[in-house]
Amino acid sequence: MRNACRRIRNTSRPVRSVQRPVRMALCAVALGLAAGLPAGADSIEPSLSDARWSFEQHARGWMADLEKNEAANRKKAPVYSVADEAVIRFQGYGEAYETEVKPTGSAQTPFVGILRYKENVYTCLRDDAERCTVSSSIPVSEIFSFRNGAWKY
Repeated sequence: MRNACRRIRNTSRPVRSVQRPVRMALCAVALGLAAGLPAGADSIEPSLSDARWSFEQHARGWMADLEKNEAANRKKAPVYSVADEAVIRFQGYGEAYETEVKPTGSAQTPFVGILRYKENVYTCLRDDAERCTVSSSIPVSEIFSFRNGAWKY
């Protein structure tokens, strides 16, 4: 099960943690519900809607890191000569992504989140960065688990 939360596709990307906003959100929910808890309630479990909200925040941070990686990839892209034109080719990511959160039934890891996006290979004329085309595209699914109040890779 430990490997179930690893990337489906092995590429090197930095992991961005948004633990603080997630913990703050869950703490706020816990404090808000604490006043209305029935007698004998021992703990507060994060709801599915809370988990969806926090995972969306996590996914935004993850995609922002990928955007930075794309800019770095573009800067260090090798230059090729194609039909007497200087062309660069680099790895990037589309702006569109989807998130999905599923309950697991486990107290230790109550939710898993799936982030789906596309990894693209762009080809551009070196002198005209606006004229890039997507040479190839690969769908990517990243799987995260929610443990100890934070999304873990």
